[in-house]
Amino acid sequence: MITDPLGSENSSLKNLDSYAREIGFHSLGIARADRSPHAEKFQSWIDSGMHAGMEWLTRNTDRRLDPRKSLQAAKSIIMVNLPYSSKSDSHPTAPKIARYARGRDYHKVMKPMLQDLSNHISENGKWKTWYCVDASPILERDWAEISGLGWIGKNGLILNKEIGSWFFLGGIVTDRIFPVTQQITDHCGSCTRCLDACPTQAIIKPRTIDARKCISYWTIEHRGDLPADARLHNWLFGCDVCQEVCPWNTRPGRIDPPIHKDLEPRTPPESSEQIIDATHEEWLEMFAGTPVTRTGITGLKRNAQQIIQERNESPS
Repeated sequence: MITDPLGSENSSLKNLDSYAREIGFHSLGIARADRSPHAEKFQSWIDSGMHAGMEWLTRNTDRRLDPRKSLQAAKSIIMVNLPYSSKSDSHPTAPKIARYARGRDYHKVMKPMLQDLSNHISENGKWKTWYCVDASPILERDWAEISGLGWIGKNGLILNKEIGSWFFLGGIVTDRIFPVTQQITDHCGSCTRCLDACPTQAIIKPRTIDARKCISYWTIEHRGDLPADARLHNWLFGCDVCQEVCPWNTRPGRIDPPIHKDLEPRTPPESSEQIIDATHEEWLEMFAGTPVTRTGITGLKRNAQQIIQERNESPS
């Protein structure tokens, strides 16, 4: 359903949606630019220290909580999603890499796509636009939920009834008024599979993740030695457990969408020992251009060493 409380110009949602799909996005939703309805919850999460060492989340707070601070007179927020491969192609004993990180860095893939869509929206500069993909101060999940791309699941990720949660988010803020799309009802119900399956109990309650306990944080963002009680459970970079157990990702009726050619997974490493022994050139050959380089070769070797240590400590 399309509603337009501001009585906007006759903007065509259908044409915009069609253009976004032509570019390669899976779906599109539109919300009215405003202060995020989850602003207080986000601030409370920060105040509780659950962002761990991700100090950039504490900066530009006014912009993060209200996109109108990033673009004066903003009226609409256009959210899009881009699927990545949900297939697990690694050997059971090989160290695991989160599915999103096995192809080309999504920032590099999505930025030109968002630029294209922004140009289409702006009509050669008639309207102002500002696009973002993960690295900008905006609560993308909030706007994805409000715009109807899905709902925020108990694992903190956006869930889409058609394709589950295996996708990236991108957004465009504009002073052009578009009709808004309808928000989707929460369909998690009484399910707690993600909370029950999290190997480190990082999902401390529905929709609240404590990064200080999270494998993804430890393997990607944490610098220096890992905490003494850290356990990576064979995850070399990131963690997909809460997505793997989600019924919206495993149900027979789930649509497996086409994947952008640049996001096709690369061949994963065969063992943690391969990472430990890799030269800088070999590391680049394996991971250059992918999100895995974010942790650096030192961080990745640290993770591999931790995985080996945990394996040696396990009862045979």
